[in-house]
Amino acid sequence: MHLIQQTCVVNVYGMKGYLEKRRRRYYVVLDIPKDLRAHFGGKARHIKSLETESLTEAEVRKLEHLAKWKAQFAAARSGSMELLDEITKRYRDEFQSLNSEEKFLFGDDEIERQASKLAKTDPLAADTFVKVVGGNALLLTEHLEAWSSSLTNEPKTNDMKRREVLRFASQFRYSSAVTRRSVEQWANHLQTEGGLASGTVTRILSACRDYWSYLEINGHIEREDSPLSIQVRKNAKRTKAERRDKRQAFEPSDVVRLHRKAEEQGDTALADLIELAMWTGCRIEELCSLKVAEVSLDAVSIVEAKSEAGDRQVPVHPQLRPTLQRLLKSSNDGYLLSGLSTNKYGNRSNAIGKRFGRLKAKLGFKKPHVFHSIRKTVATMLENAGVSEGITADILGHEKKTITYGLYSSGSSLEVMENAIGHLTYPQPD
Repeated sequence: MHLIQQTCVVNVYGMKGYLEKRRRRYYVVLDIPKDLRAHFGGKARHIKSLETESLTEAEVRKLEHLAKWKAQFAAARSGSMELLDEITKRYRDEFQSLNSEEKFLFGDDEIERQASKLAKTDPLAADTFVKVVGGNALLLTEHLEAWSSSLTNEPKTNDMKRREVLRFASQFRYSSAVTRRSVEQWANHLQTEGGLASGTVTRILSACRDYWSYLEINGHIEREDSPLSIQVRKNAKRTKAERRDKRQAFEPSDVVRLHRKAEEQGDTALADLIELAMWTGCRIEELCSLKVAEVSLDAVSIVEAKSEAGDRQVPVHPQLRPTLQRLLKSSNDGYLLSGLSTNKYGNRSNAIGKRFGRLKAKLGFKKPHVFHSIRKTVATMLENAGVSEGITADILGHEKKTITYGLYSSGSSLEVMENAIGHLTYPQPD
């Protein structure tokens, strides 16, 4: 039972690093203490692929592995490989299965005996043990999978919420460690030391609140203090470096360069994607999910967009028609951009989006320029051509902020939008 010395909080405040990048993918690594290496077959360190190329995702995914490995170190030193979580749950389940007389005669004495042993080395662990076994605290990850299965969002959103709760549970191992003050300190750390924006921290806490509510509704915890109902401190004004890194529009000539470079590299699909974006202003996800049945030589129909305003028809610019005609004729899988691979969420834009990232880097573009920057280019060109904001919003699929247009208007006609989109012009390549 000495494993409970691992206590109820896994401190992530100092977890800087622990990552290696190999062939574009991140791995979590942790050196095994010299006195324990024989116990782990002579290995000098643990290493595990995090299956992601994103540093942000890697920072989150590493926490689960680090917590497990450190618990194993503590277990090896105590002479047992049974983890703290399983031991605590086993005692709790056995205690809860006793009837009231058995609890009185045997259960309480056993809990007190184990708690006394723990208190000699870790009073906090002893207190947590008593709370968990007595039903007054809960291992926070215990019902995570059941909650995750109950979510009705898109698979990618569900996975993101699950990762956020894992981040939370890596900091607060048991519900007894969750207090309003400790959550406020954690949220502040995410902003100050973790460098996260206030909106990101708000999103993390939203997922954690949802999970906490699930635990309360299903009777797994009983609390009246609402420890996660805190206000996230707004970030200070952007620094010069942050303002410099804000997404920027491409110049029209830059879009032409990108398109030409994709053609020169023989990446026809990427060249077609860039051409579709530069004449429509559509998002990459919208273009990659376009089906042949949703496209004609007059208009492109965007369905199942990110918002209600995103579902729309976009007129086809005359310059785009030859490419559309070719793509419609050559499609062999029902999609306008045929043959794109999908990720585990069924997203067809993931791989080709990364190819765009490598392409723009070759041409010297930095972090502020992404594929979405082409959409900004289209918006800028329409504004400079004198197109009204309402018409541009209908073309790009943005919500209108005014009550008259946003609430009552059915939107600009296809003819009006066609006249507006006719203002898009790009310089001829050299």
